Order: sequence, then C-alpha cells, then structure tokens
Amino acid sequence: MKNTTTLAFCLFALLFSACKTEPDSKAVKKEVLNIHDKLMVDGEKVVKNRMRLDSILKSGKVSSIADSSELVTLIEKLNIADEGMMDWMHFFNDDFKGKTEQETLEYYKSEMVKIRAVEDHYIDVTRQSDSVLKIFNVVPAKKMGMEHHKH
Repeated sequence: MKNTTTLAFCLFALLFSACKTEPDSKAVKKEVLNIHDKLMVDGEKVVKNRMRLDSILKSGKVSSIADSSELVTLIEKLNIADEGMMDWMHFFNDDFKGKTEQETLEYYKSEMVKIRAVEDHYIDVTRQSDSVLKIFNVVPAKKMGMEHHKH
C-alpha cells in the first residue's frame, strides 16, 4: 500500500511537471506583434500631438520663455518616443531558420521587454502632451487604445 501511494505520488508529480505553462516562441511572438500593432495606431497620436504642440509654439499663444521651453522639451520627448518605435522596428528580426526553439523563445522574450519599454514611453509622453494641450485649450488627438499591458 505504501509503495502504491509513493508510486501514485511520483506519477502525479511527473505528470504535473510535464505540463509546463511556459509559452512557446509562437505565443510570445504573437504577443510582441500585438503590442507592435497597437503601438502603430498609438504612434498616430504621438505624431498628431507633436504637430499640435508645434502649432501652439509657432502661434504666439505661449506667454513665457518657460512655457516655450516646456513645449520644446515635450516635442522632443514625442520625437524620441517615435524614434524609439522606429528603431525597434528596424532591428526586429523575424527570421529564425536554423535556430532552436529555446533560442527563438529567448529572442522574443527579449523583444517583449524592449517593445514594452517603447509602449511605456508612448503612454508617458502622450499623457504629458494631452495635459499640456488641454492647458492651451487644444483637444488632444484621439485616445490611445488602453488595452496595453498592466504593470
């Protein structure tokens, strides 16, 4: 009886350990590309907010050098966010012929970290730019999809 219980426990433990929940490279790749697709839409908001801030700067509505400086800094942050997305897309590799599943999985996991950093930057600068646009009574660009990851 004791051996049967031990054997049953060992079989259960073996079966349980075989059912890993670690995603495969295809699942991680899909999630990375889904975030990319959302960011492509959000990139339009980044560009539109940048253009609106630039218009405010050129319009003469800015009453102080400090406000002008804040707008210039925010426009630069929007540019950097946009460039970050372009850089990520430029360096993203989708060709894994001859690579193992583990190598492919590790690559996509590292890309997940990178694309989430781009996403975080987009969220941060669009919130900042939305706030500044409201101060100048300018309607921010259409809202970003907030189906982004949660921390």
